[in-house]
Amino acid sequence: MTNTALTRRTLLPATLLSAAGRARGAGSATWRAGVAAVTITPRQSMWMAGFGARTKPSEGILHELQAKALALEDAASRRGVLVTADILGFPGTVAARIAKLVEKQYGLPRAALVLSATHTHGGPLVVSPRPGSSYWRLNDQQWRDAREYTRELEEEVVRVVGAALNDLRPARLGFGRTTAEFGVNRRKMTDKGVRSFVPNPEGPVDHDVAILRVESPAGVLQAVVFGYACHATALVADTYQFHGDYPGFAQQWLENRHPGARALFVQGCGGDITTHPRGTVELAQKYGDTLAGAVEDAIKRPMTAVHGPLRCAWNVFSVAFGSAPSRDELRDQLEHKDPLARAHARAMLAELDREGRFISQHPYPLQAWQFGDDLTFLAMAGEVVVDYALRLKRELGEDKLWVAAYSNDVFAYIPSLRVLREGGYEGGGSMRAYGLPAPFASDIEERIVGKAHALVRRVRGK
Repeated sequence: MTNTALTRRTLLPATLLSAAGRARGAGSATWRAGVAAVTITPRQSMWMAGFGARTKPSEGILHELQAKALALEDAASRRGVLVTADILGFPGTVAARIAKLVEKQYGLPRAALVLSATHTHGGPLVVSPRPGSSYWRLNDQQWRDAREYTRELEEEVVRVVGAALNDLRPARLGFGRTTAEFGVNRRKMTDKGVRSFVPNPEGPVDHDVAILRVESPAGVLQAVVFGYACHATALVADTYQFHGDYPGFAQQWLENRHPGARALFVQGCGGDITTHPRGTVELAQKYGDTLAGAVEDAIKRPMTAVHGPLRCAWNVFSVAFGSAPSRDELRDQLEHKDPLARAHARAMLAELDREGRFISQHPYPLQAWQFGDDLTFLAMAGEVVVDYALRLKRELGEDKLWVAAYSNDVFAYIPSLRVLREGGYEGGGSMRAYGLPAPFASDIEERIVGKAHALVRRVRGK
């Protein structure tokens, strides 16, 4: 690749200039916080991630993509860093390399680093060991470009973490919630079974918007972290400009109104949630502005003070796949009318020839941060469907729980048992796009939820 310009971009720490976040009530600063951002938009045409229907590389820039880091340190000098990035997802191998360098350079343990993707489908391809059958159209040069971009992205994320840690200064934290109602379930049951990518106003959704406000002791806004559960696909496959979709517009909206502050978007359990209608820049901006406006109204109101200590926990466990197709079934699939199905069959047959078997499980990272007795932040891997957030908040206490997805490894859709049984794209069809051999085993939901309960009990000290 030539001149992606990532390693030559200036890291921009937040400066506390905006007075719009003035303090509501008394209180001392018990935290230190630092924020930094870096532009991660490629400076040349590249293949984009997210839509298998795309037939060519990118063509220009709608708006810049960014990676941002919020560093937090409690009164006992325990630190945590949240990174958000305008990409489809951090593959597990990429996240592991970043975390290893961060620990080596800054002494930050793995549990204290969250790598969260906005899941925009308007970013460049980030290479993973199983890049998925949807990228069969790439030529050798395009793969080389993607590998070079991935290497530079890793370097930039490590640098932005360091910049945020170097920016630490006294701060206060506040937590609150609001709602945004544009997310719609995209799975609809018919007499022929479930249909994916069809708006279903009666389906489950999570319209909750969780918000962490970070401000100086004088009440000046330093950063706002906000989360929502909805696919970043307001813009569709025929958009070939790099863009952050509605989360990008939302972050821009907030930062324009608070010069010097940073807005960080955390994607929720929106694996089966979409915007509707969709397909134009105007709609993407409308949804972004709607979300940002709800956040703006919330941070102007009193919020719950968030105290320390900060406790971080990390667990990796295996999730199993169900029965894989036979060699004969894959050979039959080579005649399928869908080019993605044919590409998947070729990839699986090559794996079978090379390894002699298919993978039977995948390591699943789960992460939790506890802020005193005030807030639990749970970061889940993969494209998690909304059932998980609704269940976990019901079982672990909605008022103090923030459930995020698309964190630390985006390697597959994570269906609930309901979605797995119903089938459709999120229930198993998407495994082709992710280059995986089979849908998950039927214990997927209970295994993840059980581990989540244990991890949350651990950080809560219960």
